Amino acid sequence: VSTKQTWIIACFCLQLLLLNPLVKAQSSCGNPVTDDVNDIAKLVGNLPNDYMITLKYVPKMDSLPNHCWLHLMVPEFSRSLHNLLQKFSDIPDMADVLSNYSIINNLTRIINDLMACLAFDKNKDFVKENGHLYEEGRFVPEEFFRHFNSTIEVYKEFADVLDQNDCILPSTVETPENDSGGAVTNPFLFPPVAASSLRNDSLGTGTATGTATNSKYQGVALREVSPALCLLAGWF
Repeated sequence: VSTKQTWIIACFCLQLLLLNPLVKAQSSCGNPVTDDVNDIAKLVGNLPNDYMITLKYVPKMDSLPNHCWLHLMVPEFSRSLHNLLQKFSDIPDMADVLSNYSIINNLTRIINDLMACLAFDKNKDFVKENGHLYEEGRFVPEEFFRHFNSTIEVYKEFADVLDQNDCILPSTVETPENDSGGAVTNPFLFPPVAASSLRNDSLGTGTATGTATNSKYQGVALREVSPALCLLAGWF
């Protein structure tokens, strides 16, 4: 009887070990980026070329990990898009205005969903402690949304590790130099990302989905086979 009880306990523990990775896989955030990003070109075409959009940004630094850079930048894109959305909501109803408002609203939802996937509360102290890294910038629509797209690319590149690594910078982190020249547009560099563009989402998404699906089926197979093995071992 003692031997059978030992096998039962061992089988129960094995079941928990096999089930745990499946629970983690199912709780992943997924891809918050929708096809609404394809409307960015239309939005840029509707806005005046000299229209300026404000954005607080953090320049690229070797000492700043890419996933930590996202925690600093995504909330600022959310604020800038929200401010832009408010400006269009104050304009009387017009076809072009309503179209622009709808596009900006969808982009705001994407960036807010992305921020939720970042588990922002987990690293809010990191953002608060590194407010000195920000610089003020004003960008024409084409440049602003090019940076927006680049930020999404960075997210997709590091989405799998965002919830695994806390953001802790070394004490010797470099501080960006403030430009006192009063330039209207302050170009900044983004962390390097994969060469894939937003137009090629289907290929990357399919590959990732296929990998996740294969892992899921392998886990289910192991989970279903393990009780049979345990019963056989306990019987003999």
